[in-house]
Amino acid sequence: MKITRSVEDYLEAMYSLEQEQGTIRVKDVAETLGVKPPSVVEAVKKLSKMNMVSYERYGTIKLKDDGVKIAEEVSCRHQLLKDFLIMMGVDSEIAENDACSMEHVMDVSTINKLRKFVEFNGIFPNAYQYMEKFREYAEKGTITHNND
Repeated sequence: MKITRSVEDYLEAMYSLEQEQGTIRVKDVAETLGVKPPSVVEAVKKLSKMNMVSYERYGTIKLKDDGVKIAEEVSCRHQLLKDFLIMMGVDSEIAENDACSMEHVMDVSTINKLRKFVEFNGIFPNAYQYMEKFREYAEKGTITHNND
C-alpha cells in the first residue's frame, strides 16, 4: 500500500502523542490533527491493514515497528525543515506550518543536502556570523560591512 501524506501525518501525530503521553487515543489524534474521531478510526483501520498500528475498538492505538520507522523519518524531516527555516529567519509558527507541508514533497536527496547544511552550520566557526548577515540581507535587502 502507498504511504500517502495523510498516512504520514497520522503516523507522525501518533508517534508524537506516544512520546509525550505514553499512550495514543483516538480522541487525542483527532484533536492533534483537527479531524473528527470517526476519521481517525477509519485511518487507524487502514493503518492496521498496512501493519503500521494495532488497535482494539475503544482501546488505545499502538504503533508497530513499521509505523514507528515511518513516523520517526517524517518527524526527523519535519524537525530538520523547521530548524532550517528558522535558521533562515522564518518566524517559528510559519516555519512549523511550512515544515508540515514540505516534509511530504521534498526529495530525499534535497533533505540530505539540507541536513548537511544545518550540520555544517553547527560546526563551521563563522557560520553564525554568515547566517546573521543573510538574515540582515533577507530583512533589509542590504548588508552592513564591518571593517574589523
